[in-house]
Amino acid sequence: MRARPFRLVQLKKPVSHDTVRCLRALLEEAERGEIQGVCFAVMKANRDFFYNSCGEAHRNPAWAAAMSVTLLHGTMKRVFNEEA
Repeated sequence: MRARPFRLVQLKKPVSHDTVRCLRALLEEAERGEIQGVCFAVMKANRDFFYNSCGEAHRNPAWAAAMSVTLLHGTMKRVFNEEA
């Protein structure tokens, strides 16, 4: 039997450590009662995504919309290299 010239190894998906740090910091603030609601969009490893809201952001959709538009505005500034 001939030896194969190489072996395919499936690599583990890398962990986004900055995402983990961010979520831990948000959790700590929420546990202290400093965060009352969240609206979010999540990008998964396979580039699928989902969005939702919880807490006061879910109960007050106008406020969630305002936060989302602010996020959009800040993100678009980053896209066009216009960060303040």
